[in-house]
Amino acid sequence: CRNTEAPIIVFTDGFNASWRAHPGSKPMLVAGSVRDPLKMVASAYCYHHEGKELPSQLMPTRALMSLGPEEGTQLAAEHMLQQVEWMASIFAKPQNSTLRLDFDTLTESSSGFDREVKRLMHHYFGSGDRFLTMEQRSKILDEVKALDEHRNYSADLSPYNGKSHSSSPKCQRKAYSAVAQMDSGL
Repeated sequence: CRNTEAPIIVFTDGFNASWRAHPGSKPMLVAGSVRDPLKMVASAYCYHHEGKELPSQLMPTRALMSLGPEEGTQLAAEHMLQQVEWMASIFAKPQNSTLRLDFDTLTESSSGFDREVKRLMHHYFGSGDRFLTMEQRSKILDEVKALDEHRNYSADLSPYNGKSHSSSPKCQRKAYSAVAQMDSGL
């Protein structure tokens, strides 16, 4: 984020515990989703193996497209190590001002999606009407349902290329199996 004085700062794949320790940092509310790192690696491998994000600044997509699950998940894990460490640094010992959303709960069903969105709103705006009226809160909850891929297939489409952001379940199973056999040094 270029403006560290902004009242709201959104980090995507880049926030870590060191931001809180920064001498100039101000009190902040933090929320983010956490996912099993092995599932993250398997999912990333399949997504990039299927060529769904070309080009990619975060992953060696062209290499992953030509690698099988064993070699591909190893390469994906090596490229994701810092991101996973950052995720762990925030949520391993969370402060009261940190909300840990569960990625699987958020994505596996509409009821889980609704539950996590309500938790997020409560985290930032509390339960009263100091920041949002009940009518505004209800409108937000209704509007955000368009982002739930179980209610709206197009919510799964990448805004960059219009392709599904999901991967083949068959690839996911093979990749997850390969991740379980991966070099434990990572």
